[in-house]
Amino acid sequence: MSDIDNILTSLQRFSWLDYVVFIAMFVMCILIGIYFGFMKKSLSESDYLMGGRNMLVLPIALSLVASFVSGITLLGLPTEVYSYGIQYTYVALGVLAMGVVMGVFYLPVFHNLNITSTYEYLEIRFNRSSRMFGSLMFTIMNICYLSIVIYVPALAFNQVTGVAVHTITPIVCVICVFYTSLYNCNI
Repeated sequence: MSDIDNILTSLQRFSWLDYVVFIAMFVMCILIGIYFGFMKKSLSESDYLMGGRNMLVLPIALSLVASFVSGITLLGLPTEVYSYGIQYTYVALGVLAMGVVMGVFYLPVFHNLNITSTYEYLEIRFNRSSRMFGSLMFTIMNICYLSIVIYVPALAFNQVTGVAVHTITPIVCVICVFYTSLYNCNI
């Protein structure tokens, strides 16, 4: 074995307990999907998409933050700050300013129109073609983005376990699709 192989092997430190916790997390995701897909009473579309329009600000904010934090954020942000310093603070300030503008100017309009998505607004404001174009662009963006979101954690998992990226990626994808499909089939 070369020195590089020895270093890589020494960095792969997943113990049997780590594997048990990792597999337990996957099993819990599957069980949550089964529970909400088959055992829980069905939700209306309004309940699923908008929390019945009676949720407090904090759970909504936490849900939005959780849905936008990915492996890219968890692995890339510390690297960005380490490499380039705290200039990333300017991005955070821009995000905060955008949140204030959205909360003051845009969200009241969406709430008063009683719509569930930006695409509905595009159709109301312009026409159906605008809605379809916006939906198509969002779909293309997500297909490109999700491949990176899945690859980055798989690469990190590969580095600590030695399990091939092409092995773990389909497993994670199947579990996520299974969980989401079961949960959404009951709406």
